[in-house]
Amino acid sequence: MKQTIWTQSYDINSIVLNHRKRLGLVGLLKILQDTAWTHANHLGHGFDDMLRRNTIWVLTRQRLAMTDWPGWGDKIDIRTWVRPITGPLAQRDYEIFCGDRKLGDGTASWLTLDQTTRRPMKLSVTESESICRSDGTLAITPEKIAMRPETSPTGTIPVRIGDLDINGHVNNVCYAQWILDSLPLEDHSSYRLTEYEINFLGESRLGDTIELEREDLPPSPTAPVRLHFQGKRTAEGAAVFSARIGAAPD
Repeated sequence: MKQTIWTQSYDINSIVLNHRKRLGLVGLLKILQDTAWTHANHLGHGFDDMLRRNTIWVLTRQRLAMTDWPGWGDKIDIRTWVRPITGPLAQRDYEIFCGDRKLGDGTASWLTLDQTTRRPMKLSVTESESICRSDGTLAITPEKIAMRPETSPTGTIPVRIGDLDINGHVNNVCYAQWILDSLPLEDHSSYRLTEYEINFLGESRLGDTIELEREDLPPSPTAPVRLHFQGKRTAEGAAVFSARIGAAPD
């Protein structure tokens, strides 16, 4: 019998630690992605299953809200499910626990594409009913994040081989790493990440160069902040992603 609600455990070890001996944003996004792939395989909608149908999953939006971050040696449980599907988008929810303590919620929107035409495809009602949780969804939903004209450039990033996923474009986790790398080390030490949200607006592939832009942090960490980030392909100025992070003084 298929499990519509899936739980997977992870040890917080050196593979996913940041420089502060905590699970970091990039490490958590990798864990969430791994959990989603494992559950999708269980439901019969994994990577190989989709290829047999000449389809692929593409992540379009993602949102994460955290109250605390586990440290080295902790163990976390990820609880995940797919919301009822009403169109071409499938929305997956996540809950993150450390023991009995809930650390955060996450949600992500996935689009099914025809692999040849790259056109969206809608799951059938029968497929939707068999893979979705029929009760309960999280309160958070990924929102549209508009591109902004008032941001400051922080540099350009060439897409490298190590950035690519098995679909041949930049892995969603890399965008989070680019965003974090654009901030000075002292800001990483002064703030604790409380929110991450991103819209994926276009594919990035090997040979592309991405211009990264962002808002500036205030001069001293005295209050929570929310910052906007965005990326464009330098060749034609096409938007690749728009994102925002929330952080509190730590």
